[in-house]
Amino acid sequence: MKCPYCQKEMEKGFIQCRDGVTWTPKKQLVAAFSSLGRGSVSLENGAGNDRTVYAHHCEDCKKVIVDYSETK
Repeated sequence: MKCPYCQKEMEKGFIQCRDGVTWTPKKQLVAAFSSLGRGSVSLENGAGNDRTVYAHHCEDCKKVIVDYSETK
């Protein structure tokens, strides 16, 4: 995947979290319950389970991108 900021190739890897990887519009009081928050989005993308997601990292820009439409 090309970095949308600098156009260099990004390194594919993983983001892992004990309680699942979710995005929430507001910070939750207890991170372990973030998936229960209103408007939360599971970022599960086929990396094995809801606690591990594929992500791409750009060393130059210090950006990480998670494409949660990915299924492989």
